[in-house]
Amino acid sequence: MASFAKLILLLSSIATVGYTIYVIGKFTLFLSMPRSVSKAHTWIFNLLDNKSRLETAYGPIVLDTLYVIGFILQHSLLKSALVKNLLCKLGLSVAERTIYALTSSLCLHYLIKHWLPAQSIVLWQINVDESEPLWWTFVITHVIGWIVIFGGCVIMDIMELLGVKQAYFSLYNYTEPLAYKSSDLRNLYAHVRHPSFVGLTLILFVTNVMSLDRLILAVLLTTYMYVAWSTDQRDVVYQKSQLERKKLELKAQ
Repeated sequence: MASFAKLILLLSSIATVGYTIYVIGKFTLFLSMPRSVSKAHTWIFNLLDNKSRLETAYGPIVLDTLYVIGFILQHSLLKSALVKNLLCKLGLSVAERTIYALTSSLCLHYLIKHWLPAQSIVLWQINVDESEPLWWTFVITHVIGWIVIFGGCVIMDIMELLGVKQAYFSLYNYTEPLAYKSSDLRNLYAHVRHPSFVGLTLILFVTNVMSLDRLILAVLLTTYMYVAWSTDQRDVVYQKSQLERKKLELKAQ
């Protein structure tokens, strides 16, 4: 019976990976597809003589802010000691990362699906379709940002990050995956599990249309990331040593 439950957990974690990839794909398009709005809404300074633009933005801004706050609260709550202890008492500690990944994907999917543009207030707009160099600059910048993020996911052991390894190791009664990692790496994981703050910050702010809703999304997410990023000197030393080791390995090849 216990083995059957562990098998169900493994299958659930694999399904969660598939759903997470789907949601991240939609999030990638949501952030990186070039957008356009009416030229009449290009500059925020035009609001000084058009109060109606502010009024039409109230509803979307309030709801979008609530969506982002909900996503942030889910991220913070699910990694809190309170929830971890509760899952442990319920015998679900092995499923902790799977539950975290699934709920994160659900919140992000909800945010994308229900997001309301507030394009009556635009800080800047660059029509990348009219200039091939601008279009390629925009696309290449976003591609580099996503490569950094996705590459970081692979380096940080994506299957362990999403909970598949925990479920697999539990099925065969192995020690949890973190036990096979160095103490320095476990210390880094305890402080940060996101692959790249710089990459996502670049994607959020390098946009051809910075409408008020996107500005709020960018500011709230980057603020949360940098507040939640609690790396210490030991983490910095570890990452530098790993970088130097990788350089030596590449030179030796």
